[in-house]
Amino acid sequence: MFDSPKTQHPLSAKLAPLETSTLDAMYQIFEQIGKFWDNVADSSVYKTRLYAFMGNRIDIDPLYRQYYTTAQATMADLVAQHGIDKAYEILFTDASANRSPPSTPLAITRQKVSNEFIALQLSLGGFQAFGGALNYPGYFGGANVPGAPAPYRTFE
Repeated sequence: MFDSPKTQHPLSAKLAPLETSTLDAMYQIFEQIGKFWDNVADSSVYKTRLYAFMGNRIDIDPLYRQYYTTAQATMADLVAQHGIDKAYEILFTDASANRSPPSTPLAITRQKVSNEFIALQLSLGGFQAFGGALNYPGYFGGANVPGAPAPYRTFE
């Protein structure tokens, strides 16, 4: 079997692991994504995958460690000011958080953390809530052959 070396930025190996409080805060963001868009009933089944995703991000780009700690502080401030529901509504919908490049803590939290967690959640199965493909689960439902059912057939 081919054993490829792990991709890792030279500075990432010297970083301390994320604090448990930071991991918990990032899981809360991930969980709130599912609640806000009502597309994942139980986010806890993806917790390990989320943490592996975060570890891989940090391995490739050590700045992600700071993005996660920034997101933790940003969300703590927003929750303290607005309450949990309004804080996450701001994170997910505030148009100013989309300005590129991200130059505020909210924009960093949206673009470098929340948006990537949304993509991860959708790739892990959150997309099934948005259309009911008959041959879910999976990204590919079969060959796209003339006369054969379409790869993503919808319910009738």
